[in-house]
Amino acid sequence: MDVSVIFATCNRDDILKNTLDSFTHLATRNFAWEVIVVDNAVRQQTKTLVNSYKDMLPITYLTEATPGKNNALIKALPSAQGDLLVFTDDDIIAHPDWLEELWSGAERYPAYDMFGGTIKPHYPDHPIDPRINLNHHFINDAYVVTDTKLKEGEIRAGKIWGPNMAIRRKIIDSGINFNPNIGPNGQDYVMGSETEFLLRAAKAGHSSVFLPKAVVKHQIRQNQLSLEWLAGRAFRHGKGNAAVTNTDQAKQKILFGAPRFLYKKLLAHKLLMISSRLKTQHTQYFSHFVRYHFIRGQIHQSRIIAQQS
Repeated sequence: MDVSVIFATCNRDDILKNTLDSFTHLATRNFAWEVIVVDNAVRQQTKTLVNSYKDMLPITYLTEATPGKNNALIKALPSAQGDLLVFTDDDIIAHPDWLEELWSGAERYPAYDMFGGTIKPHYPDHPIDPRINLNHHFINDAYVVTDTKLKEGEIRAGKIWGPNMAIRRKIIDSGINFNPNIGPNGQDYVMGSETEFLLRAAKAGHSSVFLPKAVVKHQIRQNQLSLEWLAGRAFRHGKGNAAVTNTDQAKQKILFGAPRFLYKKLLAHKLLMISSRLKTQHTQYFSHFVRYHFIRGQIHQSRIIAQQS
């Protein structure tokens, strides 16, 4: 087997159907492939949906009852037969040449073991809250959209994102695996599951390449175009930042389990949020809004780390 496409799903059949529909149009003449879907909600409806594609796709349905995207991915790995393991999400729309570009790219760069591709946004046809600045750099992080300036060639592992990443099987065979304590789990989770995995692989000597012609679109849902959702996203990004960097707190002044300077930044951005909102300065408001909730996440996770140490 050449390519295994692996992803988790959790009670999002309407979105999942769009993803699977896009897979039926993939160009796969030059390699043998399979799709493994791991149902993290263990729903009969999802099983029925996935199995309805058996005549169109080389697809396998698995279940993992323990909540957590990484638990689901770990469940799939023993069943995966491909030399190239392609990881994605249940809310993407794949370009027809997506897998072909990943496969041919892996052949062009035999000295590299990790590959990332382009992720574009697919917005719904609804008005967007004017306070949300779609040109802010956080939007790419929030909606998992890659930088349009990225060119083909070597990149840092952290530039590869979950909806469009591939690794050679030998990374898993070497003992490097996903961390079940990081990533979506249906709760107030720590973000950065793929980043944490890829950074460990990079530290072990595995290099990364970006393949811009390997394209997927990320389905942005209407509920994600709200300040409430973006606040949660920024908060989880902050948690992920604190969890991955895990700065030595012994070198810093600590207040209530977190670096003291973070509280100063939190208060400053809160005051600037209030000021810019009163002046209806939407661009400035959104910038301070993002930083405020990001720092909240950093403080929250820092306190958890302090309690565990």
